[in-house]
Amino acid sequence: IAERMKTITVKIEVKAGDNGKLFGRVTAKEIAEALKKDFGIEVDKKKVQLKDAIKTLGTHTVPVKVHPKVTAELKVVVTEEA
Repeated sequence: IAERMKTITVKIEVKAGDNGKLFGRVTAKEIAEALKKDFGIEVDKKKVQLKDAIKTLGTHTVPVKVHPKVTAELKVVVTEEA
């Protein structure tokens, strides 16, 4: 799973203001749900190790603990809703 996550980019669309700041935020729960829906990888939201919720548009690297000794880096792209 960790190797597969290196090649995955999770895309989340949100509402944002003119300066790229989000109305609200992207949480670990939303990332876990997008990972399951888009790629069929089920991860507990507690394993998505966000220090703080994502509050800006752009690409973010999020660590995901897939095993007690294995942490994968997951790319999360936050874009504005069309």
